[in-house]
Amino acid sequence: MNIPKTKEECFATLDEMLSDEDKQAIIEMDDVFKLHFTLGMWIRNNWIYKQSDEESRALIKSLGEEDEEKLFYHPDDYSTIILEAYKKHLMSKI
Repeated sequence: MNIPKTKEECFATLDEMLSDEDKQAIIEMDDVFKLHFTLGMWIRNNWIYKQSDEESRALIKSLGEEDEEKLFYHPDDYSTIILEAYKKHLMSKI
């Protein structure tokens, strides 16, 4: 599996992986942090921890995250940032 390097690759991979029911559940979720130990853990283990800090930060930045402070959060936080951006992406398609 390729690790996504851009927002487009990230969203395309999640779109392919998740069922329509999963996507709807994310849209309806009040806080995507609820996915921290499920999908969030999968993202961390398969994307974040398998690349350098610089590559992880580049992915977060490609999601539109310009807050320099967030680019230096703990890598555990990156999955929540990714899932928040993905939720916005899904909601924009409604």
